[in-house]
Amino acid sequence: MNGIDLVNILIPKLLDIGFIVHRYDSHSTSSIYLKLDYGVSCGIRIADHPGKKKYSYRFNIIKDYKGDKVVYKDGLICYFYDYDELDKVLEEVQKEKQNKLNKYGLSNYQMYMENQSQTDLYTRFKKMEVNE
Repeated sequence: MNGIDLVNILIPKLLDIGFIVHRYDSHSTSSIYLKLDYGVSCGIRIADHPGKKKYSYRFNIIKDYKGDKVVYKDGLICYFYDYDELDKVLEEVQKEKQNKLNKYGLSNYQMYMENQSQTDLYTRFKKMEVNE
């Protein structure tokens, strides 16, 4: 399985459980990036290689990953998974969203999504729809 196969399984599942999903495919590597609810529920990086040190994604799915499952990097928590751990990823992103909803409340969560949707980032990321 490669990253494209994995993302083609993952995106419909994320849409089914109620996330707004945006996708960006790297031009220089095989990495694929997903933003969940305009980034309010963080993002997922899918890759077959380690990431660049200057970027941190909350959820990282890396082919044949061996290493720490939770890393604190620049004050952020980053989770790491192998390609065969999609159920764990889905469980963790749902927890992330629920924690944000509990912390901010639904109306603030929606306001944060609206604010984030206006950023330049979403001119590069493509919004995913069911059956894409």
